[in-house]
Amino acid sequence: TGYGNAAGLLAARGLLGGGRGEGEYSEEEDTDTEEYKEAKPNINPVTGRVEEKLPDPMEGMTEEQKEYEAMKLISMFDKLSREQIIQPMVVGCDGKLTPIDETVQQMAEQISLHSDSDLD
Repeated sequence: TGYGNAAGLLAARGLLGGGRGEGEYSEEEDTDTEEYKEAKPNINPVTGRVEEKLPDPMEGMTEEQKEYEAMKLISMFDKLSREQIIQPMVVGCDGKLTPIDETVQQMAEQISLHSDSDLD
């Protein structure tokens, strides 16, 4: 239904029918209060909470500083991967997640098979 955990509550109250019943309805924007219109861009669609926009952490950084921060992030992910705290995955041909190491290994094998057959 797309309502997640709220589906049971909505069904119990008879609100899961979907759509609108017969009658006249105003457009969504017509019923929005001024307060809601001001807050709407800051409403998190997942939580429904008003959240202030966070400042851009990259603002004021030079390209070199951005590159340095990106390399630090890559280094942290690499360390987590090597220590098997996280395992990078990729979607395989069958549509299932497989460890990226296996995919890279399979690709290397295919390349070597093709290069071997080219030599013949």
